[in-house]
Amino acid sequence: MKEKLAFGAKVTVAHVLTYTLCGMLAMTLFDYQSTIESIGMRGTDDLMVQLAPVFQIARGALFAVVLWLIRSAFMERRHGWLIVWTVVAILGIFNTPATSPGSIEALIYLEPTGEPLNTSIGGTLEILAQTLLFSVFATWWVKRPARHASAAASPAGIGTTKSSEPKF
Repeated sequence: MKEKLAFGAKVTVAHVLTYTLCGMLAMTLFDYQSTIESIGMRGTDDLMVQLAPVFQIARGALFAVVLWLIRSAFMERRHGWLIVWTVVAILGIFNTPATSPGSIEALIYLEPTGEPLNTSIGGTLEILAQTLLFSVFATWWVKRPARHASAAASPAGIGTTKSSEPKF
């Protein structure tokens, strides 16, 4: 149980941090403030938007549940982060059953709206960058061996060997 909780906490924190970082960078780089309200999104001064990082805890926990179920597919692989990113990008972005921007369903069912390029292209770039960063960071972190105080205090706990390093 302790292993599952540690895994879940790391994945959740990785999601919240990368979501917040990428969202703030994209907001600045793509000037979302000037266009998001015109496409039906809440403004950045809205309380719900300001609380977005808090709501991301639930999304991070859901990512953790799914990644726990498929951990054997990426934990022991050298480029496990690529497996995680592929799964997240395909299922969560391109092949989502919702008519979300960037998805196949949106391509089929949504009429072109003349959405400003900074929100359509910027949004897709933001999502791809965030999920990539999340996949790399979360995979790296969950593969790291736990550091215990007792191991750090003993001479055997000092330093690491090549075989103890996680496969990244």
